[in-house]
Amino acid sequence: MRYFISTKESKRNENGLIPVSVIFRDSRKEFAVSTGIMAKYPLSGVLFAQNEPNSKAKTKRLVRIIDGIDKFLLEHEGMEYERLKEGLRTLITGREPKSKQTLVDCIRKYAAEKKESTKQTYLRAAIMVERFDSKATFTSVDKAWLDRFVRCMGDEASVNYKALILQKVRSVFNWGLDNGLTNNYPFRRYKIKTEKTPIDNISVEQLRAIRDCQLDEYKAVYRDFFMLTFYLCGINPADLLTLKDENLQNGRIRYRRKKTGKPYDIPVPPEAMEIIRRYKGKDWLLFPLDTNASYRHYYRHWREGLKQIGTREVVKRAHGPGRPSARYQPIVDNLTVYTARYTFASIGAELEIPRETIALCLGHSWADVTSHYIAYNTKRIDDAVRKIIDYVNGDKA
Repeated sequence: MRYFISTKESKRNENGLIPVSVIFRDSRKEFAVSTGIMAKYPLSGVLFAQNEPNSKAKTKRLVRIIDGIDKFLLEHEGMEYERLKEGLRTLITGREPKSKQTLVDCIRKYAAEKKESTKQTYLRAAIMVERFDSKATFTSVDKAWLDRFVRCMGDEASVNYKALILQKVRSVFNWGLDNGLTNNYPFRRYKIKTEKTPIDNISVEQLRAIRDCQLDEYKAVYRDFFMLTFYLCGINPADLLTLKDENLQNGRIRYRRKKTGKPYDIPVPPEAMEIIRRYKGKDWLLFPLDTNASYRHYYRHWREGLKQIGTREVVKRAHGPGRPSARYQPIVDNLTVYTARYTFASIGAELEIPRETIALCLGHSWADVTSHYIAYNTKRIDDAVRKIIDYVNGDKA
């Protein structure tokens, strides 16, 4: 793309000044961008006339603009014409073009590229932004906008939920920067506030009580899947419920984690194998997806069922006839599927299993050293799993 500086006499205004513009030409296409500089006399190249008011300052400014143009064209060689045109306009004027897409549009477009579980989080962020400012664009968002957005979410939303939504918006801005959709980045000096949450783990005594609790067949399934999650290194429900027969081979489960896409290899101890055989599926390793449309559908029932793991008391009506009702005294209040994962890690720490080994069991990278550079074998995971389960089973010894 070629360009030159233009000061046309025909453009002289009522004050006798000529706008200084840059004319760009590419094949048969041409467009002009005003530099914002006004000249009393036509230019010769990039130099203002000596009798031009503030000629030195104007020349320096114009030279800086030209240097920026040369650098931009060099770094964006081969870029699509329209995007190059917008980029040059932004560079010269310092103003971003009005976006045809709103921030909500961009969040939804970005969400479409993600896996289902991640996509839903971005779509929630899109809804929150739309409720607050449906016309917001990459250009209109600044630090003050972010502060107002956080306040708009209200006291009902936790600090960490607000942080999650802001993190998703920030990811979309990063995507916009990478794809040349914006030069604005309001998160550069913006701190997203978070707070520590209590770890959702339980004691080994509570875990043993859950394992041994006498339950009807309906609730026993939820308890058994909870224990299976524990025995399998705190495997995520999305992974556990979507396992196929081919994932179980030679006493090991090998699969790719849905959250990260990374391969994962864990042992199947006898305690876990017993549960798997008990609840074997037809088309899946476990039965739930044989009759449920998705793992999420079953997960909701599982989550509610865990809240009733404990003793059941029949309560008669105080007045008049009628069926008695049941009251549950849970072993653990608000027990969740993920409690099994946190408890596995906590017991491992209690047994002084190295944290990098616990991280491997959970499918995480070691925080201090990238796991790519360490030749781990599965024996460390196997030994840790056996040690943790034996400790839990210690009351039966």
